[in-house]
Amino acid sequence: MNVYDSEKLKSILLSSGFSITEDERKADVIVLNTCSVREKAERRALGRLWDLSRNKSANPDVALVVAGCMAQRMGEELIQTIPCLDLVLGPDQFFQLPQYLHEFRALRQNNLDKPRVEVSESRESFSCEAFQHEELPYRKHKYISFVAISRGCNNFCSYCVVPYVRGPERHRPVAQIVKEIQLLAESGCKEVTLIGQNVNSYKCDGHDFADLLQTVSEETEIERIRFMTSHPKDLSEKLVNKMASLPKVCEHLHLPLQSGSGRILQKMNRAYTAGDYLKLVEMVKEETDGLSLTTDLIVGFPTETEEDFQQTLNMVEKVEFDSSFMFRYSVREGTKAASFPDDVPEDAKLERLHTLIDLQKKISQKKNQGMIGKSVEVLVDEVSRRDKNKWKGKTRNNKTVVIQADTGVLGKVAWVRVYDADSYTLFGKLDEKG
Repeated sequence: MNVYDSEKLKSILLSSGFSITEDERKADVIVLNTCSVREKAERRALGRLWDLSRNKSANPDVALVVAGCMAQRMGEELIQTIPCLDLVLGPDQFFQLPQYLHEFRALRQNNLDKPRVEVSESRESFSCEAFQHEELPYRKHKYISFVAISRGCNNFCSYCVVPYVRGPERHRPVAQIVKEIQLLAESGCKEVTLIGQNVNSYKCDGHDFADLLQTVSEETEIERIRFMTSHPKDLSEKLVNKMASLPKVCEHLHLPLQSGSGRILQKMNRAYTAGDYLKLVEMVKEETDGLSLTTDLIVGFPTETEEDFQQTLNMVEKVEFDSSFMFRYSVREGTKAASFPDDVPEDAKLERLHTLIDLQKKISQKKNQGMIGKSVEVLVDEVSRRDKNKWKGKTRNNKTVVIQADTGVLGKVAWVRVYDADSYTLFGKLDEKG
């Protein structure tokens, strides 16, 4: 979501007469878009802001802006922490940055400028100008793109700050979504990922999320459709059927489990049991050939015992996720879990995290090596970062492939024969036979 918001903001700033520089020392405006999901993300953002404040010391005329979820959560506290900040903008003020900059400069000319904090909760994200004009986001990648279909969350998982900083769910009109995706397709984009805090609960214009998938599939020229994130409690049989029957929808499902312990899931307010989750996995695997299943997992949640953690390990072994995002629990101020005793020692959290990562790595490697010798369909989206003589792409089920090929494959959907694999990546050569 933050990548998408940043790309949207870049397009708005460009249309307002700004240009982009990669050299911070030459910038008139520096914007840091922030996340509050984990404590580590906020610590990194604060460290980056201190680094950027040096630009302010060297050039007092530069406008230093912090935006997004951390801005919403901390508000005035950020000004006290980083005194050289000029603007602090919450998610709902984010796309009005050109207006705030115009007002800021007018005040500065009269020596009336002072730090400004705007974090009011308007919650009208999809009616703002950013979603009305026909300019596409300024995309890093030409062939793949995110498209927001909703904002906010109504679930209030006990550990999560998102509902407090992003607000309640607001769903984007179907026509807006379809229009943006068609414009992307016409610009050369081949694949979109529909994003929201919980895409499964989408409801707008008489469409639920399964209906939206069908509409996007039928009414746009986009070639591939992905989506994330899905909440298990809202994963319907209708949605699973659409995943299996719509050719454009890719065979990948990101379904956060968070814990394998029923007791911990209840304390997390996840609204499903481990048994419920296993039934969903069984249903979606039966319906979808070649499915890749990925997840999120938290270790060290308050009161988690070794037995609770072992239940998480057992679930990971049983489900055999293709990959996982794994984190140790960190307290998020303002959440219900912040009132729980953070009673799992830090060294125990780290030990459990390393154990979980090692297990997932073995499973991922086994599953990926099972692909050796197979031919897979890959959208080639960029040059390999590690070897500029090779290409990188994604299979339909979201596995990264590094490809040996001549020039002329960028932006193409190609068949690739896998000859090697590790825990994270497949390695292949173009397969002319497919």
